[in-house]
Amino acid sequence: MLELLRRSPLYPGLLKMYLFLHRTLIRFCWQLFAICPVQKDKIILSNFNGNGFGDNPRYIAEELLRQDLPYRLFWVSQRPDVSIPSAIRPVRPNTPAFVYHMSTAGVWIDNTRKLYYFKKKKNQTYIQVWHGGPGLKKIEKDAGNSLSAEYIEYAKKDARQMDLMISNCRWCTECYRRCFWYDGPILEKGLPKNDLYFRDTDAVRGLVRDAFGLEAGVNLVLYVPTWRENRKLNVYHLDFEGCLDAFEKRFGGTWAMLVRLHPNVNPDDFQIHYTERVLNASRYSNVQELLAAGDAVISDYSSCGFDYIQLGRPSFLYAEDYEEMKRTKDYYFQLEELPIPLAFSNEEMISNILSFSQEAYQQARKPFLERLGYYDDGHASQALVDYIKNRQSV
Repeated sequence: MLELLRRSPLYPGLLKMYLFLHRTLIRFCWQLFAICPVQKDKIILSNFNGNGFGDNPRYIAEELLRQDLPYRLFWVSQRPDVSIPSAIRPVRPNTPAFVYHMSTAGVWIDNTRKLYYFKKKKNQTYIQVWHGGPGLKKIEKDAGNSLSAEYIEYAKKDARQMDLMISNCRWCTECYRRCFWYDGPILEKGLPKNDLYFRDTDAVRGLVRDAFGLEAGVNLVLYVPTWRENRKLNVYHLDFEGCLDAFEKRFGGTWAMLVRLHPNVNPDDFQIHYTERVLNASRYSNVQELLAAGDAVISDYSSCGFDYIQLGRPSFLYAEDYEEMKRTKDYYFQLEELPIPLAFSNEEMISNILSFSQEAYQQARKPFLERLGYYDDGHASQALVDYIKNRQSV
């Protein structure tokens, strides 16, 4: 029925009317629920405005549950079947129920800019746990003319409401000060999601390999590209099989590749040929488990590539549209500053894998890590929960 409606010539007009009525309803709900008192024991967490149970908010929620604290937790979820702990209640984004819980929650925890109208009260706490650490591509104000005037206006409004940001390195703190339109406190204790890197990674390795039906001894390379605003398809044309052959030749053993597209991208939009050793990991609920379980990573402008520099595992960058992105958004680092190789074509990518030198990589990592000044030590989630407890006890 819905598909028939979409093909109808009336559909564009009906869709426009629906969106107008929906926006009107949501704004009315925000005004209506503004009179409801704030409940200090209620915390609402959001991962990419309704994505799965993951990223920094997940590890904060798990720490709250681990400490058995007297808070009621709500998770913003677009999908009703999302797998979350039974102690956490899901709520669909941009619905009257969502507005009610946002209006009455003592704490908001988000890892990206909000995509919806909101009305924050003075006695509510908004914690922004941005989804990325250091990366190659410039972001927010630093991205300059690539941002629309509408986005900038909204980002400034969002930043004015924030009570806290978090940072996992000195470089990120300086970046947030400069480009997020934010001048409030920054908690420099690491990223909650990176706590997993300091735990029992052998157990995570087993969990991930079991999930994809792989033997325990199989080595994993993750392909974790970021997304493009123009949603071009050509940037994902990595030669998966060629890369896997190169990994086996250079490092030995059996290798498989997990392809994990960005949460803002619909994996069904891309014609990727998956095989027994090129596996679709875009629906796997927790990307951090994939990263903790991996042996090498291939990314482009994502912070995932920088995570592996921190961990000392092989990291590679692959970006066919490097020059185009440089013109539109530019980069924080010059190529010669990076301790990891960047390829502009599949031929270069395979060559970089085959010629990878562990000794040269380790030598190049040290000054780079000192420059960024990492704070991660496995206790970021605990530090954030301590902040919440102190804030809510006031």
